[in-house]
Amino acid sequence: MIADFINFFAENLLAIQLISLFTSTILLGFTIYFLVKINLIGEGVEHYLGVLAGADISKRRTLRAWKQIQKRLKTKKESQLKLAVFEADQILNEILRMAGYQGKNPDERLSQITPVELSNIEEIKQAHKLRNRITSEPDFIITPNEAGIIIDIYK
Repeated sequence: MIADFINFFAENLLAIQLISLFTSTILLGFTIYFLVKINLIGEGVEHYLGVLAGADISKRRTLRAWKQIQKRLKTKKESQLKLAVFEADQILNEILRMAGYQGKNPDERLSQITPVELSNIEEIKQAHKLRNRITSEPDFIITPNEAGIIIDIYK
């Protein structure tokens, strides 16, 4: 009886090893996935898992940037508000570039968009002009309310 079991095991060792390897790989994958989801592993691993899964990294990066912008708005510190407006403008510029709008700078890309393509294009152009004032005038003052309105326009 024991001899039969040993013979069966010896004859099917390769198949048993393959099944064991397959099962271990799946369990390891689930373990890593759940550790990432409960934030026990940093964003670096999540980035690599996204690459392996073929996820859209630019979308994740944009969402992460929007979360950062929201945090900056909550601080109500003028320097953070200016950074939030600047970052929102950068996100818009990146989206326009990915959408295929040509131009050396955001102004050229924005000039190609019509109100039919983007209903609030005029508001966006005004917000971009304000962003340009923030970067060119160091003593420009922006209130939390103004920054919130500008961010909503970009959103």
